[in-house]
Amino acid sequence: MSATAVQLNDLTKTVRACFQRLKAMGERLHGDLDVTVAMRAVLETLVEDGPRTVPQIARSKAVTRQHIQTIVDSLLMKKLVKLDDNPAHRRSSLIVATAKGSDLFADMRRREQRALTAIGRTLDHVDIGATLRTLAALNTALEGHLKETKHAA
Repeated sequence: MSATAVQLNDLTKTVRACFQRLKAMGERLHGDLDVTVAMRAVLETLVEDGPRTVPQIARSKAVTRQHIQTIVDSLLMKKLVKLDDNPAHRRSSLIVATAKGSDLFADMRRREQRALTAIGRTLDHVDIGATLRTLAALNTALEGHLKETKHAA
């Protein structure tokens, strides 16, 4: 294994560990809201990017349509999202955050900002910038690799 492959292996282990800790932090911060971290992620997409179809959300998160449909069904039951007609596709409705969903997400974001501000005091902003650039490049490379392997299969 090359030195770069070893480093990338270590990087992926670290990213997974960070993801698990971020998930745990989200569960603690939002445990009283009866919203899962996955539901929060879908709400974030809808609030920040606007109405999307289930397949569009699934593609953006590199997960299955069925997984997103299950989350959307839960959000619908809680009246945090609603379905709108999709002029581009009769059978694939647009999922839209309701006012209740948008307000809830804004509250979640405020809670997270307080925690991240405290954590940020322990980190160097230059290191954060370098990490962001590296993770963005890794994400792009992974996306390209997934496309290549999809076409090769």
